[in-house]
Amino acid sequence: MSMRNLLLALLALGLTTPAFAADKSNVAWVSSNHIQVVDLDEARVVGRIPLQEFIHDIEFSPDGNTAYVASSKGLRLADANALNFTQKVSSATTRGLAVSADGSRLVAIHRAPSEDALAARKAGLPLPPATLAVYATAGMTVEYSFAIDANSFDLALSPDGERIFVLVPQQGAVYEHSANGKLVDTVQLVDQVAAGPHASMLSELAMSPDGSKLVVPVTNADSSYLAEISLNGADEKVVRQDLGHARRIQGLRWDEDGSGIYVTAINHMIKFDGRGLPVSWKSFPANYVDVQGLPGTDHAVVATPTFSKARKSGGLAVLDANGEVLRSVELPDMSPFVVAVRP
Repeated sequence: MSMRNLLLALLALGLTTPAFAADKSNVAWVSSNHIQVVDLDEARVVGRIPLQEFIHDIEFSPDGNTAYVASSKGLRLADANALNFTQKVSSATTRGLAVSADGSRLVAIHRAPSEDALAARKAGLPLPPATLAVYATAGMTVEYSFAIDANSFDLALSPDGERIFVLVPQQGAVYEHSANGKLVDTVQLVDQVAAGPHASMLSELAMSPDGSKLVVPVTNADSSYLAEISLNGADEKVVRQDLGHARRIQGLRWDEDGSGIYVTAINHMIKFDGRGLPVSWKSFPANYVDVQGLPGTDHAVVATPTFSKARKSGGLAVLDANGEVLRSVELPDMSPFVVAVRP
């Protein structure tokens, strides 16, 4: 078989990827227990990266050349051009990631070993703490690491990489740390103890591009709302933006310029402008669980694990500023929960 025919055969089997595909500007990585790379302009899959581990988060370096992948079995680096993993940084379950604006610092939540957590549960003891690791991306060396709550769920990093915010839903709180681990502030959003069996769900933490505010979506038995936390010394530390329903909030993402924020709830999506006013509220037949803005546009990319229940497929869609579907891609062999758009 000639080299050309061999390459075509490998491409047909999905074992390699055309070089041009990785250079597309409008490219999204979607994941469940592996990664598929989707050309958003042509609405087709152009590459795959096998893994067989549940993926919790994907973040890119600012230049788009490196992807950081957090999974149930570790933290990995991937070459976004060659579409392969280049380094396994940690074998610990990694829950969340954030990258500084200049790309020099990566922060990650590493969970304690599962056997330690299981032993604690059996003994009726508190769960062992998680670890927040601060990496210098130049060599992926650990600059700082410190213990955080075992149930830490998500994090955000100030643009300069010096302030780290950790969301702990069971505590109903966001904890602010300096990069070296010093606890600077605690923002209590919900009294989970008083709520008892009707505790609220705090599902994500999103930093505005200018670093002036954080947004946490909150869902309880009666309502859903956005808790907006001011980080610039405003008189009112937390402002509540009611969404007018009680659907569970799933995805949250700022526009790259901070002019708006996208929120996905069960079978719905809303966008707010920079003043907190709703721009559009759309219902969808698919349940989109994650959302990303498309750089340089007012479009959004959304992912769903149930694109077609009949065919048991996942998928993603590109939406315009009014929430209308421009293009969609059905993914018959995956149920994605995470989407990340390459810069």
